[in-house]
Amino acid sequence: MQAHKIPLFKHWVSEGLARAVIFAILMTSLCCFALYSSPVTIMGFYGIDATAMQYGMVVIYGSTVTFLALDVRIVKRFASRGYLLLALAINGICTLICFYSRNWTVFLIGQFLQGMTCALLSGIVLNLIFPRLESTRAKVIGYTILYAGIQISVPLYAIFCSAILYVRDFNWLFYGIIILLILLGLTVLITMHPNARLHKKLPLYQVDWIGYIYYTYITLALGYILVYGQQLDWLDNPYIKVLSLILGLVLILFVLREMRLKRPLIDLRIFGTKNFVLGLLLLVIFYLFKGSTGLTYSYVENVLATDSIHTIPLWLAVIAGTLLSMFVTARFVLSKTNLMQLMLVGFMIMAMYYGYMLLFVSVAGETLDFILPMFIYGLATGALFVPIVFFTASAAPQGMALYASLLGIFARFVGFCSSIALNNQLQLYTKGAIREKLRETLIETNPLIPSVWQDIQNTYINAGNDMYVAKNASDFLFNKLIKQQLFARAVRDYYDVMFIILLCVIITLLLAPRIRNVVLKLRKDNIPY
Repeated sequence: MQAHKIPLFKHWVSEGLARAVIFAILMTSLCCFALYSSPVTIMGFYGIDATAMQYGMVVIYGSTVTFLALDVRIVKRFASRGYLLLALAINGICTLICFYSRNWTVFLIGQFLQGMTCALLSGIVLNLIFPRLESTRAKVIGYTILYAGIQISVPLYAIFCSAILYVRDFNWLFYGIIILLILLGLTVLITMHPNARLHKKLPLYQVDWIGYIYYTYITLALGYILVYGQQLDWLDNPYIKVLSLILGLVLILFVLREMRLKRPLIDLRIFGTKNFVLGLLLLVIFYLFKGSTGLTYSYVENVLATDSIHTIPLWLAVIAGTLLSMFVTARFVLSKTNLMQLMLVGFMIMAMYYGYMLLFVSVAGETLDFILPMFIYGLATGALFVPIVFFTASAAPQGMALYASLLGIFARFVGFCSSIALNNQLQLYTKGAIREKLRETLIETNPLIPSVWQDIQNTYINAGNDMYVAKNASDFLFNKLIKQQLFARAVRDYYDVMFIILLCVIITLLLAPRIRNVVLKLRKDNIPY
């Protein structure tokens, strides 16, 4: 029997167990992103600033995006079990090195390699599931389960990390990931046939390795410019200017190469389809809004002083809202509801989230007040992600569904990086404006300032501290309160801007010329990255 016709799982493995193993592979492939669920902890562990931490996320995300395009060919060369075990081994080795090293450069190299293994693992999962789904109903349900897994992976691993960080330091997160990788490796080793493969064995000829190098540089350089642009003053900085010029040159070379090759890494002719381009733009916009929720968690931790273990209810609310919304949305998709109408509903739910945040963000808030808005955010995530991806995939021309998927995940990456850039830029302006207003208020002639400061000092004295300790502690606490006021007000102003942008998106979709209805076409060759 030919290897690609051998059942992937051994004869004693039931269908339910096989599906559980496949889902476990998918979720484990995303575990490396969990390290960023507590930004303050990772910054303290490596001694880096927030911008460096953000670029760490860009590296692992960008590596995943680019290697997915290459993995499409590589996965046809090797037996599936060996390929999976190789990815798990590389991931485990990188994690083990990071466990013993506190060097940020070593960590970034490990993140790049782990991004490749994430693409490899998730690519095999997608090839395992979706080509076997024949009916549109089965595809919609299968896609929804996949998207739900991807969307809840961040809050799920945030809960995992919160539990570990509550009792251990950051280094033990690597230890936890290694245990997960070992358990999954043993499961794959036991349940899967050693010689089975997903496709007929193909040699690695005419693989666009140079195109992959171009694509990787474009992705990582774009992410670097968007993340570090505000800190380095954009094009006024010579390094950013040179990097941008090289990026433009490499982009031109990449386009010319892909248009010329018979088997390109990505067929760029797909950009000739208007509705597909619109779908990519909607993905970017969605991730632009989605990325702003990081401020909520920062606000809860920094202003409300909530420790990691007590943020778990917020993560659970996101998971519940996402799962509920995705499966309800899938039912509407199956009933052939217009996808653009579903997207409008999703954007309106997202507007409810921003409206709620504007009402409740203050220095006197409580963590429990934000369970409902995070649930609403989860609802918006499910209501938007499913129809936008279906809209984009269905708009792709015949025979180009694979490239639609690859460009779809690149659009999500661009939206993620753009949200970081917008966040950094708006935070700079909002905090600057608020600081100027405070400076006008916090003057020595203001009778409230000495009174508040004296009350704080008396509190420390009454607690048994001497005058010297009480004075220093009062200064520290007073400055801390000022910083909390600054941050809380900056968050409100940022959400004000995002709310206005979101309303503009909704109005544009409502008033724009009628968009041609896209018939849901989930073809057999479509792999939904």
